Amino acid sequence: MIDNDAAMTSWHREPTLPFQRMDEETIVVDPRTREVHLLNETAARIWDLLEEPASLDQLCEELAEEYEGATPEALRGEVEGFLKDLGGKGLLVARGRA
Repeated sequence: MIDNDAAMTSWHREPTLPFQRMDEETIVVDPRTREVHLLNETAARIWDLLEEPASLDQLCEELAEEYEGATPEALRGEVEGFLKDLGGKGLLVARGRA
C-alpha cells in the first residue's frame, strides 16, 4: 500500500522509454535492461494518463469517470499496484507532492 505522502506524489512515465500501442494493450521497452513489458487495457490507459504528471487520487478519479460502475476507491488497489510495480522498475518517475 502507498502511504499518504506517496499518495500525494506526482507520477509520470519515464519520457525516454519507447512504447507502442497495440489495440487495447501497450508494449513498453526498457533499453537499459532489455525488458519488454506488456500492459493490459487498464494498465495501458494508466500509462497514457501518465504522459502528464498525476497523483494516485487523480488517476483513480479519471479512471472511475471512464469505466462505468467503478469507483475511485475500487480502482485504488490496482492503480497503487501499477505505480509500485512500474515505479520500482524505473519506468515511472515520482516527484514530491502533486
